[in-house]
Amino acid sequence: METIVRIVGFGVESVSGVLNSAENASIDLVHIPDLSNFDHGEIDWRSRLEGAHWLVLSSSTILSSDNARSAQGASMTFAEFEGPRTVMLVEIPRNPKRLEEAWGFVIERIRQIHMLYFTEEALSAIAEIEGIDKSTLLNEIRLRGMTPQVIGFQSSKKEVKIEHSLGNYSGIPNAENASQWLGQYLCELPLQGPGADGIKKAAMRC
Repeated sequence: METIVRIVGFGVESVSGVLNSAENASIDLVHIPDLSNFDHGEIDWRSRLEGAHWLVLSSSTILSSDNARSAQGASMTFAEFEGPRTVMLVEIPRNPKRLEEAWGFVIERIRQIHMLYFTEEALSAIAEIEGIDKSTLLNEIRLRGMTPQVIGFQSSKKEVKIEHSLGNYSGIPNAENASQWLGQYLCELPLQGPGADGIKKAAMRC
């Protein structure tokens, strides 16, 4: 019986970009037209996350409003109970001066995150905030946070780097851009088996 990968997403536009690229998955995008004004208590996270493989979020979402911050925090808590693994996109927010605030939320919740995914611009900026060389940042964050996978996509080189608990992987993907690669990777990873070989196979097929 073929496995149908289920992905739930919540937040800003970059999240929908990833989900739209997950062509072979069952997608549930929690669509909130105005993140600055909504009742976060109306989202039934338990039922939406039941049976899902992934919960995709963005570091920038929490900057939209207190309700957006509360909703994102609640989704991560329910994900721990319902089973999906949390993917956090770390990107430069619309107001770059608030990146440190968004990153602070990620650090507070890092033990709930299974996969940290950095855009190229965010990787450089976070390296500066943390005072860590960009070339070693992914591995340093993985070790500090005990995060199973920490990923960086360098659009300028079209290269993906994955630091994980069993080693690392780097390669040139077939995908045209970062969102497309991640969407495809999330579809492939549950199908390719556990461990370093599964990560490598999934990454190479994207």
